[in-house]
Amino acid sequence: MSRTRSWRTRWTEVWRRWAAGRLDAEPETAEDWSSQLVEAGVPSDVADEIAAQLEPAHRRLGRGSAAALIQGASLSAGVHALQRAHVERSLRDVREVERLLGAFSGELEKLDEVLEVLSAYAQRMRAQPAKTPDRTLH
Repeated sequence: MSRTRSWRTRWTEVWRRWAAGRLDAEPETAEDWSSQLVEAGVPSDVADEIAAQLEPAHRRLGRGSAAALIQGASLSAGVHALQRAHVERSLRDVREVERLLGAFSGELEKLDEVLEVLSAYAQRMRAQPAKTPDRTLH
């Protein structure tokens, strides 16, 4: 089933490129590389940067390597997107923990103030004259 789907996908891509007049057209300029990367699913905000790196690699590898380079870039961009989503999710979790710890810190400060007031009250009660110093305050 996946073999058939893969075959159909490849032939659909070939047909689409043939209809566009780019069946064997390898990218020549950075704009060509960038547009083919975007067509392959690479986000447009990073396609220009990747295209600049693929041009020299294509010159080294020679004609016929463009499709593999574009597919590799598309796959790596997909993995990068997953990692980026994971980092963003983790960052959101860290911010939530920071918010909760900030709220907890605020509550501890309130508790500290209340304990200082109670301590001062207890000191004042012990210091009252005509009271025995060994009595327990409840």
